[in-house]
Amino acid sequence: MNEMPSIGTTLTYGEAIKAYDRFERTMLEKAYGAGLLPAVGLYDLLWQLESLAQKFGIEGKGAFSRLKREIRSFSSERTALANGVNGERFYLLQDESALRQHDETHLFKVGIDVDRLARDLDEALELLSKESAKTDEYGDTYSTDWSELASGKQEKDPFLKWAGIGFCVMMVCLGVSMLVHSVFQIGFCSKWFI
Repeated sequence: MNEMPSIGTTLTYGEAIKAYDRFERTMLEKAYGAGLLPAVGLYDLLWQLESLAQKFGIEGKGAFSRLKREIRSFSSERTALANGVNGERFYLLQDESALRQHDETHLFKVGIDVDRLARDLDEALELLSKESAKTDEYGDTYSTDWSELASGKQEKDPFLKWAGIGFCVMMVCLGVSMLVHSVFQIGFCSKWFI
C-alpha cells in the first residue's frame, strides 16, 4: 500500500496511472487473492462488500459507508486520470507517441488518501470475517431439527396456510358438485328408461 503516493503529491500522468493501477491490484488482491485478479475490478469489490454487509445487517457499521464513498472517489479519480482534462488523453489513445509525450509532460495531483482507504478496507474485511464466523449459512438446511424449522417457516407465511385451506374447500366443492351432477344424471336417465 505504501507504493501509492500520499494525498497532494504531484506526478506525471504516466507515473500516476501506474501507481493507481498498482494500488487497485493491491486492494483487489487483499480481498480476493491473486488468483481472481484478472476476473474482478474495483466495482466488483464494492458490489460484493455492499451485498455481504446487507446480508449480515452491518452496512451501517464501521468502515462500510466510508469505504463505499472512498472506493467511488478513487474510481472516479482514476477515470479522470485515464481520460485526462476534458478527455484530452482519451483522444490521444490512437497515437502512441503523442500519448507517451502527454503522460511524461502533464501533471496530476493525487486526491485520494490511500492510507485511510486501506485501513477502511482492512476494517471492513475484518468486520465481515467476524460476522461470517457467527453465522452458519447452511444451518437451517442440515439441522437435525429441519422439519421443525420448515414447519415454523410455513406457519409464519399466512399465504401458504390460506392457499391450503382454499384448495381443500375447492376440492370439497368440486366433489359435491360432481356427486350432485351424478345424482341428477342418473335420475334423468332413469326417467327415460322407465
